[in-house]
Amino acid sequence: MTPLGLSSGSLPHATAADLAAAVLGHGGSGLDLRIGKGHAWERDGVERGLRAIAAAGAEVFFTGVGARLGDPAAELAEAPPAWPVKVFCVERPDPGLVAEQAAGRELWVETHAGGPDVTTLIDLAERTGVGLVLDVLGLAEIGGADRHRLAALAPHVRAAQVKGFHRTPQGTRHRPLEPRDLEPVLAVMERTSLRCVTVESRAGNPGADLVLLATLLKENT
Repeated sequence: MTPLGLSSGSLPHATAADLAAAVLGHGGSGLDLRIGKGHAWERDGVERGLRAIAAAGAEVFFTGVGARLGDPAAELAEAPPAWPVKVFCVERPDPGLVAEQAAGRELWVETHAGGPDVTTLIDLAERTGVGLVLDVLGLAEIGGADRHRLAALAPHVRAAQVKGFHRTPQGTRHRPLEPRDLEPVLAVMERTSLRCVTVESRAGNPGADLVLLATLLKENT
């Protein structure tokens, strides 16, 4: 079974210990942790927060920073080197610069608004070795992908982040997770094993979303 968990973005006001308790209490095993976003888990410092999570029995799947690969000013120093680091990427990256920035680190580029489309991400991963995080909302925001493109993307995807969302005239709104939200993730998982899948719920129900995620993956993989 693919390890499942929560993103710290689901519970930004939870302490490190409470975040660990939340994910374990709903059947998950680990967390993806955003650094530098003002989430409560890091209010006493990143290292102390990481120790508190480990002491509570939860795993850290990966951390995330706001650095944008392909930007010469991208800064990765704040991310602990012991875990993969989720990053963003400029829309049209120079593979040579990205390879230089990724040297010595395990970097995972997230599908995200303002970033490369799927074709560019595939090319970037093939040329530089960076991994990818399939964020289902981010995938929609960069133009989406059909099953053929998802199959080509799959070998480079290391993790997925799921969330429920819908579009309104006022913009994107979060909602509870639904089976249809997992369609691109399941298509990728037909081709490759993922290191983890996490829930980023901003609809106020991360526990229920995590339980549903576990049920859907059990039924479909």
